[in-house]
Amino acid sequence: MEEGKIAEEVKKMVAAVDKEARLEAIVEEEDEFRVTLSKGNHSDGVTLSKELLEDFLVRGKRGHELKKALGKAVSKLTLMGQRRR
Repeated sequence: MEEGKIAEEVKKMVAAVDKEARLEAIVEEEDEFRVTLSKGNHSDGVTLSKELLEDFLVRGKRGHELKKALGKAVSKLTLMGQRRR
């Protein structure tokens, strides 16, 4: 799997979840990828397994799981950006 292709597909998925969220970095570790997202002044990360990304990129399966994982991170960033009362 090429990192450029992974970054492009993850960037598209993040844009589909929230237009204001940005993909900052993708770091490959032993058996997973660490994806760092940012929105406004806040940043957060999500860990994605190589199996999940491979199934999505090569076979076109498990896209809903990928979108759900990225959506949770974006949701957390949105909550962090809201004013506390």
